[in-house]
Amino acid sequence: MTVCVGVLFSTFAVLASGGRGAFAQHQGRGGAEQALRMAVVGVWRAEVPIVSDVLRSSDLAGSNAPRSQRLMPLKRQLAATAATVAALAWPMRSTRHGRKVRLQAAGLATPGTADAVGPVRFELVGGPDDASGDVLLYLPDIDFQSSSIPSSQYPNLVAAGFELWSCSLAEDDVKTGFAELLRSIEMWLRRKGSQRVVLIGEGFGGLLALALAFRTGRSLKGLMMVNPATGLVQQPWRQLRPGLPVVPLSELLALAPETATVSEAITGTLGLRSASAAARAGTLQFRLKAWLRDGWELVSSELRRPPERNPLPATVLAFSDDVLLPSKDEGNMLKPALQERCLINRLQVKELESKSHEPLVGDIDLVAILKESPIFQAPKDPVSDFKFPSMAELEEGSKDVERLASVVSPVFCSFSAASPSQRVFGLEGVPTPADVGERPVLLVGNHQLAGADLGPLVREFLVDRGVLTRGLAYPGAMRTREGQGPPQFQRFGAVPVSPRNIFKLLQQGEMVLLFPGGIREALHGPGEEYQLFWPNKTDFVRVAARFNAVVVPFGGIGADDSAQVLANLGDLRQQAEKVVPWMARSQKRSGGLMPVSESLEGGLGFPLIAPKVSSSLFATESESGFGDRFYFSFGKPFDLKEVNPKDRDACAQVYSNIRAAVEQEMAWLQKAREQDPYRDFVKRQLYERVAALEGPVRRIPDGPLEGELVQSYAKRAPSFDLNLVPPLTVRPEPAIEP
Repeated sequence: MTVCVGVLFSTFAVLASGGRGAFAQHQGRGGAEQALRMAVVGVWRAEVPIVSDVLRSSDLAGSNAPRSQRLMPLKRQLAATAATVAALAWPMRSTRHGRKVRLQAAGLATPGTADAVGPVRFELVGGPDDASGDVLLYLPDIDFQSSSIPSSQYPNLVAAGFELWSCSLAEDDVKTGFAELLRSIEMWLRRKGSQRVVLIGEGFGGLLALALAFRTGRSLKGLMMVNPATGLVQQPWRQLRPGLPVVPLSELLALAPETATVSEAITGTLGLRSASAAARAGTLQFRLKAWLRDGWELVSSELRRPPERNPLPATVLAFSDDVLLPSKDEGNMLKPALQERCLINRLQVKELESKSHEPLVGDIDLVAILKESPIFQAPKDPVSDFKFPSMAELEEGSKDVERLASVVSPVFCSFSAASPSQRVFGLEGVPTPADVGERPVLLVGNHQLAGADLGPLVREFLVDRGVLTRGLAYPGAMRTREGQGPPQFQRFGAVPVSPRNIFKLLQQGEMVLLFPGGIREALHGPGEEYQLFWPNKTDFVRVAARFNAVVVPFGGIGADDSAQVLANLGDLRQQAEKVVPWMARSQKRSGGLMPVSESLEGGLGFPLIAPKVSSSLFATESESGFGDRFYFSFGKPFDLKEVNPKDRDACAQVYSNIRAAVEQEMAWLQKAREQDPYRDFVKRQLYERVAALEGPVRRIPDGPLEGELVQSYAKRAPSFDLNLVPPLTVRPEPAIEP
């Protein structure tokens, strides 16, 4: 309170004394300065009686209440008055970096700082004269008045170099619907040309900002929603009612309220200011229906559409103790709806502590929040910014893989590096970048059901060879969960599958794991076991040839023998849509935020999976069933050093040979496992439980973790005798042997 009183008196004394100083450098001579001083004096004279009324009011707190409770209304009033006076006094502060700053406040409009599109008026609050700052457009709450932008925020925003705009409608407007409001703002955004705008929407403005983002997409720089009234948890048009008695302090001056009303305004919910302003103007009932209700219907229909490929960083500010709306729950409900439309780590839901529905009028540092948000912070590059996992991270991830490995007991085979025609257990025959002169190595194979093969593969290369295989993963598996670190795949080098990422990985000479069939193979339908669903394009061969990569084909089996696909939910939905047409999803359209993957363009159906039960319940030596063993076999490598990436015919031939090699490795494994006595689940489990008593047996042979003992890697049961497995009868010759 002492600080508030000090700000009031010191600011008033400086301005009322007629001093010029720094203010004259920005606003010119006499007239503007005199107008500003008069405005401050007017505010001071109007606010002091209210403070006096607060002190005299007997309704604020009982005489026996604690001193801190009795003084709370006075503190709030002094803070509000101090913010108003400080906003007017702000131009006296020196500008940063020598740039002049414009101000539009207290009626001091600068020529050319206002614009109108249809019924919507746009006003420039302030910004650098050279238009070099990022453009912020503040979208107000339900009252939709430019005066609702918190005066405690805009001085800092402008001083930080932002070009800050606000928009408004006539106070008594009951004709402009949500669609027209949307069109007017969209037209104004287009007028900004190459300047990309950040939308800051508060309350209803958050809903409006989200609708604009769906329509304009990447033409925006970013999106910030403060306590958005999106209707996901609670629909305000069914909760609020017109004629609310609470009014903001700034409007008490014009209404000349009685002391009791002043007390109610001070001690009541500050978040009702916008709603009460609209109620007194006779517009609340109209706007609840024509804006909030209609806006939510538009946004909810957009959320049901398949996402589009237009990434847009977004920040949602939710406040834990919002007394008007369930802001925290609203933010948590909004997050999954936006995750599919924002790039990984480009959506931020930030929870702050505030009991007000309009927390920006408090001491929230909006500049710092903006600067630290995904809107202005470049995301970390998943390729170049990756750091090799520590031993502790390896153990943590290995424990997760071990839960699966203890059931499926994976077996790994490759061709011997010393005798290329002879197969051996382990991965010694798979070349690493260090083995081929630091050139990239691309592992290409089939993707097993539900992607169950990824974890065992990545861990085995790390433990057996000391090298990390950088997987190209489905983007949905890369999402960061609230309160947790990066997902497991990301911690072990996986990146979202995209042409850019595979290009950069190969360019850096990495060891890359690629499943050309992708999510389509992993989520295949009934009767599609061990079928390849590779695209017709040969792009990965061409980019691999560009960087002289070595391609190693491999096959994997086991997941489809442990489980069965009963149905594909996408197929079931298509059949239902034929019977009930209204179940059909909306068609894609231009604009929007983004989809998670290009692979979803044709639609994606998740399979209905159940454990496969054999006659003996579990897998046996000759019959598949639950707990069937996983097998991986790596074929002879294809060296693309002499392949011309511009020769499409040569690349197509290599592509065909790699595909045939993958299919043949799968066929060899299916034949080889017939000789495995420990394919039997019960027999294998008994063996491994006894072997586990010996303790850990795997030590990392090379790489950053060389010599470390992996505690979480249990001993596996032996497998088939390689000498008893018949050799391959047909094998396509590699394009070029290394």
